[in-house]
Parts: sequence; structure tokens; C-alpha cells
Amino acid sequence: MDAVPHLAGMLMVMITLTILWGVCALTAKLIQIFAPEPKAIASPVAKPAEASTATPDAHTGIPIEIIAVIAAAVTTVTGKSHRIISIKPMSTSWEKAGRQSVLTSHRLR
Repeated sequence: MDAVPHLAGMLMVMITLTILWGVCALTAKLIQIFAPEPKAIASPVAKPAEASTATPDAHTGIPIEIIAVIAAAVTTVTGKSHRIISIKPMSTSWEKAGRQSVLTSHRLR
């Protein structure tokens, strides 16, 4: 008889979790019903790229394929076509500062 309160508590937890699962499943179904279908993006068939075609851009030194990937990522995230003004390599000063902070935080004995 001492275990009855514990079993009642466990039963209450299971019932609550089942109700939460049902609410999540119902929400997913409602989203599927009311959400508009995404538009199909027509992508042109690309020619197979050769390994020797990765010529860097004259101004930045970044390969043209990388610039195309960055432009595609911007278009995918924003949903609109944008003009990329410049692409610059990131400075590693933050990386160096982080490494120095980690290395100096250790206590040597």
C-alpha cells in the first residue's frame, strides 16, 4: 500500500506525456493541412564539372564555383535574387584570440 502514491504519480506523468504527444501530433497535422505547398524550383541541368575548371575570380582569388555556391545559398535563405557586392575572406584574429584565451585559462602545476 505504500507504493500507491508513487504509482499514481507515475500514471499522472504518463497521462500528461500522452496528452502532450497528442497535441504535438495534432499540430503537425494542422500545419500539413493549412500550410501552402512550396513552389517547385526549376533548376537547369548542369554540365558535369571537370576538376581543372576551378579558376579563381580575378578580383578576389576565390574560385567561381564557391561564388556560385554563396549566391545560391543567399537566394535559398532569402527567397529572392540578390546582387552580391563583394566576398572577402574572414580575418582570423577572433580565432587567435579565442585560442589564446583557452590556452591561458589552464592552470599549470
